[in-house]
Amino acid sequence: MTKETDEARAYLWELQAQIADARGRRGRYANQRRTSTLRELVEKLPPGEQLDAATEEALRLQQYWPPCGPEESYNTYSVIHTLADQLEKHVPNRFIRPVLGSLDTGEINAVTLLAPDARSHLVIFESQLFNFANLFSKAVAMAMPFEDSGNGMTAFSMHPDKVRRHLKHSPDAILRFADVVRAYLFEGEPSRARPYHAPHPIDAQASILRNGLELFVLGHEYGHVILDHLGESKSPRRMPGTADGELTEVTWKWKQEHDADAVGWLLCTRVMTEKYDLALSHAGMELFFSACEVLERALSLLVEGRSDVLHASPTHPPIAKRRDFMRTFLQERFEVQVESAIIMGTAIQDIVDILWEPTVPHLLDLLRLGEKPDPRWTANPTTP
Repeated sequence: MTKETDEARAYLWELQAQIADARGRRGRYANQRRTSTLRELVEKLPPGEQLDAATEEALRLQQYWPPCGPEESYNTYSVIHTLADQLEKHVPNRFIRPVLGSLDTGEINAVTLLAPDARSHLVIFESQLFNFANLFSKAVAMAMPFEDSGNGMTAFSMHPDKVRRHLKHSPDAILRFADVVRAYLFEGEPSRARPYHAPHPIDAQASILRNGLELFVLGHEYGHVILDHLGESKSPRRMPGTADGELTEVTWKWKQEHDADAVGWLLCTRVMTEKYDLALSHAGMELFFSACEVLERALSLLVEGRSDVLHASPTHPPIAKRRDFMRTFLQERFEVQVESAIIMGTAIQDIVDILWEPTVPHLLDLLRLGEKPDPRWTANPTTP
């Protein structure tokens, strides 16, 4: 590690501590064990039992992870660096892992912050992204009717008409979807949504969607590094709870964002296709785009009173343009399985739109009752 990297990480830890102080959560993770769940598993192994190769490899990689900050959730930290391990198997050897972390950014896209030395970049995830991705994915998977197709396999239907009929008779997905959006927007914590257990097939389908979403988000940020993008502009970003009030965000040109999406997709699908076909591997990116649209619409609804008032982001192209670019990119560059991937992506978009429709009146009712969005969402008025 270089001196600049150490200083950048110390800066991140200080920001995390300031936000923890402001939210009355200082020391929340003081007693957390820095031992990973994998190492706990090792400790409980019966005498003489050996680890499988995948677990041994995961433990080996974790030995090289940087330290976790005192005020950062170890679970979030662990997810970020596990994703990094998966992606870095498919990046050039010269790649050096950037400083990765999480803060209350109010931005579902990861953001790139500039450290005080003006040389080091920090790739920062929204602190609740992974909780949100988990519950959002479960609600979307729950909206898909499924049946046993034999040989222990489950067949999910994504046709909009079948989804609507399923939701008419079994509206749980609508309730779960609206609840996680509400919990995130108003309380800042998706985990404040009512807990529930979904059947195993739904959990399994949701896990695939969630993993693809998370890999794409980090893969996009890795795309900027791999392509040697230089942030030609900077903008202030407010994060409630930080002492200085405003931090410095590195911003990219829209073309750079599109190019980073393409690299992120390639990295994500290289990881995912080790287990799944291209259509399922592609679905996580589409779910990410739809999740961004939902939160943009929801915040617009709460602030403007209309869900069709979408503010242009100074840091990213509109989601519709990013989605169109990627679908065109796939059609022009690839042949095998691409059509099925785009069909599945369109189906994911349709399902989220179907779930969004009944969520609108629910959010408006809360607004009329005087509920206010969590401060993270309104700290930067031009971004969701």
